[in-house]
Amino acid sequence: MANKENLIGKGFDNNPQNINKKGRPKKIYTILKESGYTADDIKTIFGEIPFYTLEDATKAVKDESYPLILRTVAHLMISAFKKGDYNKIREVLEHFIGKAPAQVDVTSAGKAIQIFKIGDQEIEF
Repeated sequence: MANKENLIGKGFDNNPQNINKKGRPKKIYTILKESGYTADDIKTIFGEIPFYTLEDATKAVKDESYPLILRTVAHLMISAFKKGDYNKIREVLEHFIGKAPAQVDVTSAGKAIQIFKIGDQEIEF
């Protein structure tokens, strides 16, 4: 339980600027899917844009002959790069490359699990 003294003056009534009335901002993948692009289209662009130079990405954003999806993702990457928002860049790369597997051991605390055989049954400890 939180210490009530730490919460005094910290609620939304005292800090209405902290209220996010629109909810959590949508991620770029969700926005593109809702715009009608397929997962393959998005993955292709996510794999291509990170390898553009800043100059090439800027040209792509301004050139109306490029597909809108490419221009949108290029704009996102440029603005994220300039702001130093590496979470956005990571989001794009994770959709293309995939997240690194996380190994979680919730059963043995890193120790080997011992298996005992009693009759025909095996029992794990």
